[in-house]
Amino acid sequence: MRRSVTLAMRNYDYLAPLASGDIAIDRIALTLERDTPEALTRTLSDPKVHAGELSLSKHIQRVASGERSFVGIPTFPYRAFRHRCFFVRRDSGLRDIPDLEGTRIGTNDWQATGNTWSRAILRDAGVALDRIQWWVGSVDGPPPKRAPTTPPPPVRTAPPGRALRDMLLDCELDALMCPNPPAGFYAPGSKIVRLLSDYPRAEQAYYRRTGIYPLQHIVGVRRDVFERDPWIAASLYEALEQSKQVWQASRRSLADTLPWTLAEVEEATRLMGQDWHPNGIEANRGPLEAFLDEQVAQRLIGRRLSVEELFAEYLEVTKA
Repeated sequence: MRRSVTLAMRNYDYLAPLASGDIAIDRIALTLERDTPEALTRTLSDPKVHAGELSLSKHIQRVASGERSFVGIPTFPYRAFRHRCFFVRRDSGLRDIPDLEGTRIGTNDWQATGNTWSRAILRDAGVALDRIQWWVGSVDGPPPKRAPTTPPPPVRTAPPGRALRDMLLDCELDALMCPNPPAGFYAPGSKIVRLLSDYPRAEQAYYRRTGIYPLQHIVGVRRDVFERDPWIAASLYEALEQSKQVWQASRRSLADTLPWTLAEVEEATRLMGQDWHPNGIEANRGPLEAFLDEQVAQRLIGRRLSVEELFAEYLEVTKA
């Protein structure tokens, strides 16, 4: 008997083989919903979604608090370097990470995975997080639909109706730390620029030194779905891994989508190897250990978890 499973993910290119039916999934009739803007929200809030994308940081925090509503699978659908995520006014005079010591920084979500990695970049550069005046709020426009998390003191919440971008332009903030460029960033002569103009070089140097391509999301299965059919977790893992491998095999043939995509693929392969999106625990143990250390150092969790605790149920089933 095949189980019907609805999987909510963002619309990643490597999901195309799975979405098109090129990947057969043992014992599962899969509905893949590639809901780009709302996948994380729907995974958490929509009971019709049986499995889907989760914030790694918030999954860790749930596990640390004893909340086990989702079973984590060690597949990592989204990774991103974060040196590109610092923005300043063009006339600020700020040009490097150490320049942010003692400044006022606005960010969109304190507990988010990406912002945790960004604060790790600050710590790595010797910038003391407790010497920064932190503000949390909407970067530009209305706040996200996901329920906001309350920032810890002395982190401040932006005043009602005030977007962080406007606070930056009005010199109430010195920098923004957020995943996407604020509104108007790409306009000619924009007053907002990246702190690091050559962020690819900084990110490549970070990877050479640390071996870390920062993990952002994992996949989780709802507790009731897992307890009814524990094998679903392993089947989803295999399906996502196969889809990625099929996509990787044709990666160079996709080069015509942009003029120099092939050069980028070749450069990334030289630096990071053939598979820069590996799944599984052992292939990601270094980044996972480093991120768990940051969760403690940044006081997001009270005790240091082990990597195995994050995927305990999955490991138990796959060892059986």
